[in-house]
Amino acid sequence: STELQHCGRSRFRLRRRGAMAEDDGEELPLASGDDDQLAMPLMGNGFGSWDGVCFYLRSFPVWYRWRQVPNTEVSSRKPESGTVNGVQFEQSMGRIMLWYPLDGPNADLTEEDLTVEMSNWELRVSVGSEPSQVRGKPAGRKIDALSGELWADIRRRLSWWEIAHDDDGSKWVLIHLTKSLHKAWKGPWYADPLNPHRKMTFGWTAQHMLPQKTDDEKLTPCSPGHPRDLGRELCTGMAAERVCTGIDEEEDEWYAYIVVHLDEDAMEVATDRVPMEELFAADVRPDALEIYLRNDGFGVCSGRLRQACVPELSAWEFTTLRRTKLPKGSSIRCPAFYNPALRIKLCKAEGSRGLWGGVFESVQTPSFELPRERMSWTERVQRALVLSPGAPLKHQVKTDRALKMCTRIDCSQDTVTQRAVITLHLDDSLEELAAKFKLDLTTFFALKVGEGMLEVSVIADAEFTMCVGSLGGAVEPSKTTWEIIRERNAPGDEKEHLALKIGLAKAAGSKERWAEVFTRMEPWQVSESLLTTPALPSPTADGATGALN
Repeated sequence: STELQHCGRSRFRLRRRGAMAEDDGEELPLASGDDDQLAMPLMGNGFGSWDGVCFYLRSFPVWYRWRQVPNTEVSSRKPESGTVNGVQFEQSMGRIMLWYPLDGPNADLTEEDLTVEMSNWELRVSVGSEPSQVRGKPAGRKIDALSGELWADIRRRLSWWEIAHDDDGSKWVLIHLTKSLHKAWKGPWYADPLNPHRKMTFGWTAQHMLPQKTDDEKLTPCSPGHPRDLGRELCTGMAAERVCTGIDEEEDEWYAYIVVHLDEDAMEVATDRVPMEELFAADVRPDALEIYLRNDGFGVCSGRLRQACVPELSAWEFTTLRRTKLPKGSSIRCPAFYNPALRIKLCKAEGSRGLWGGVFESVQTPSFELPRERMSWTERVQRALVLSPGAPLKHQVKTDRALKMCTRIDCSQDTVTQRAVITLHLDDSLEELAAKFKLDLTTFFALKVGEGMLEVSVIADAEFTMCVGSLGGAVEPSKTTWEIIRERNAPGDEKEHLALKIGLAKAAGSKERWAEVFTRMEPWQVSESLLTTPALPSPTADGATGALN
């Protein structure tokens, strides 16, 4: 159905471009003299919200893929909403919300009376916070309807809970769960008897790697309310030029399509940090379209349409497409090159139907990086085993392992040669793992240097950031040198470990002694810095493997 409905309890709220999540809920003010019909409650559907002028694409409903397939059972197997044991749920492709009524003996409960524990695969809610007398047992009285193994993994740090009140005075426990993967769930709970998270591994010898688990796999008490600095947690620290590789336009007599081609490696890294549903945002007006990275604020595409569309009937989806129109200079050799893409569908307005001869009258985009082919599956697994031998296919584990690969940073300056030296001390086990899986470590790292920023990444099956930060002054990127060296674990200790030694030439005007040579940055700080400075250049590497120069 194309009829707009009130979103009810789960209505999608407006977000300004580049705003953090704490700014949610701010409605756009109406100018004086506007039609009174526009001064209405916020309207929306499963894709986003509509204020009478602009449609804000923000969400991906679970029913989009199946809504035009008649007599299908798939949509009923993975419903958009439902009730299980008194718990109501509503879901999109990126999140699921649980509603549990507080009535009867639970009517007087407050947030202080409830204990909510989450892991990335389990949820437990109990009444009372007194410590249990039996070790290993949950504290208080467990609410069975809200406790159990989840149907799939969630991102615990981006999930939260609260007590909500309806206009009639009823109270609900509202639990917001952010899905780990962009997909629909059959329901909130895992119904099969054997959960993969309970799987045990018994190695035959000491050489067998044990599966690596993260802290998110353990039940942890969660305080009520939004996670602290949620907006910063949702920043990728990646520019649009790195995530996107081009834009194509398509149309028929009824619809116009904008296809944003995505880099598969960059998308894997980005979705390790941020849910796929939170990556992009699009604002559709009758005569214009704007696409941007939702929390980083980097523009992807902004243009004026050739003719009018109906904004509130817009839709979008993530898909995988065969790319036939490759940009000039591309090195793609595969005759059937596929890449992930974001496809936005615009419904042409009455009186504007027919072929337009193109979707945009004028459009602005950044200079996208060229598409690239992925390395072979064998090489990707080989590299992933060096980075994360216990979990080579778990992206979140690989992201954490890359950040922990650098155990210490030492910096120095030479006032004679006017150079700064940054030494990144690497994990003690790296050399042994590289020899075990027969990987040349000179192809394992990628370095990007800007005038005031430096990033070092690990090249596994994708580029995982190991260290990124700001420099104490401007440098000349073309004069950067780096090498792999050996360092002693401690003065007088015979044991050694590997380290990356990076030499930077100070630029004119920055040759005085720097207060700090290098300061590590979080992804949100990188985004703020890139908004005011040019993006980091391509890796300082020899070919696609990232060999040290």
